[in-house]
Amino acid sequence: MIKSLNLKILMIFILALTVGFALSVPVTAYLFRDVVDRSIRDAYAARAGMIADVYPRLAADERGPYLERLSGDQGASLWVYDRSGLRHAYGRTEEPLLTDEDIRLVLDGAEVVKRASFWPLPTSLYMGFPVRTAEGTLALVIRPERSDAVRLMAGVTAVFILTALLIGSFKFILFTRIVIKPLKALTAATRKVAKGDYNLSLQTKSKDELGILTKQFRQMTEEISQVEKMRQEFVSNVSHEIQTPLASISGYVSILQSGGLSEEEQLRCLDIIRQESMRLSRLSENLLRLAAIDSSHFRFHPSTVRLDRQLRRVVVTAEPQWAAKRLNIHLDLPRTEIRGDEDLLNQVWLNILGNSIKFTPEGGEIFIELKAGDGGIGVVFRDTGIGIGEEDLRRVFERFYKADKSRNRDAGGSGLGLAIVRRVVELHQGTVEIGSKPGEGTVVTVMLPAV
Repeated sequence: MIKSLNLKILMIFILALTVGFALSVPVTAYLFRDVVDRSIRDAYAARAGMIADVYPRLAADERGPYLERLSGDQGASLWVYDRSGLRHAYGRTEEPLLTDEDIRLVLDGAEVVKRASFWPLPTSLYMGFPVRTAEGTLALVIRPERSDAVRLMAGVTAVFILTALLIGSFKFILFTRIVIKPLKALTAATRKVAKGDYNLSLQTKSKDELGILTKQFRQMTEEISQVEKMRQEFVSNVSHEIQTPLASISGYVSILQSGGLSEEEQLRCLDIIRQESMRLSRLSENLLRLAAIDSSHFRFHPSTVRLDRQLRRVVVTAEPQWAAKRLNIHLDLPRTEIRGDEDLLNQVWLNILGNSIKFTPEGGEIFIELKAGDGGIGVVFRDTGIGIGEEDLRRVFERFYKADKSRNRDAGGSGLGLAIVRRVVELHQGTVEIGSKPGEGTVVTVMLPAV
């Protein structure tokens, strides 16, 4: 079995060429007709130059026999014009293709060449050359004569080429079905995918390029199907994340409107409404931030960042959260500089530290340290929190995924924080890894290129 599409096409081409090879004759002649014309023109220009040199030296009664003899010897028709019109014709008696305007141009010293037919045969050319005599300039028109042998050869060639073309085309169509059939199946599959149907039954045993293309198309369709499922899940998650706080807000507003609540109960309802509103605001901000980072027009503004100072500022910013839970923060932050977008990196540290605070019980420990190694800078967050299970650990970077949904709901998370972390770190040509076990805490390591 032939595995290469190139070889298949080559064999098809050879079979078709064997039957229709004569087609190359007229095609080649057509492609090179300018070269042929130029060659013929140069040859007859030399002959015209010879005539222009000899003709003026002859006596008036010698010029006619000279051109008659030359017409027979050269196998060409000759016409001689002066400014009053046609003076003499030698060879064929038909009128040449050149117009009166063309003759005037020749009489004025120009060379004029015209073609009488589509095919680049010598007999289809009419060439006009100026000949200067004592009586004035004459226009000499030359055309190679068509012989009966040439006419017969042209007819036989035309019939042969037509027959070869018909037979060759039939065989070519027959043989190309081997290639066309899988392409038609692939085309039908693309129509199904365009309509949103990703259930394809494309099967191939071929090992050639078409087989590889079919397999890659099937793989691409599977990936598109996964992307579509992720899109639907994303829309569902967004809808759920928006609907839940909206339902809470609507419910507590209804309770407030019903009246009969004590001041303490009213404040509690208002506090819940405020928290749910803030949760919606955070969700909106995170969605916009992800959309901006994913955009091809996103502007990345790198600068020199003192990473140790930035991490200390993040810890101070989050002090109300970790102080409320009486967490102990341990810092090991030697002076460190990197190149990066300071605002984006700030979001990374806030998200990671925020998760550590959320899932570390009261009185727990959080460690933040900077390490240098392997040509990069490592930022390590380690806590003594509840940890993450192995199954959840593989999906924590997915958008809207929540490892501990009940606790995460209480903490007000949307499942977008780590997705933002990974995207920002990737923009900085870095990596982020999470190591964790349930009940043993979590370690998040961000590696960034050193300056």
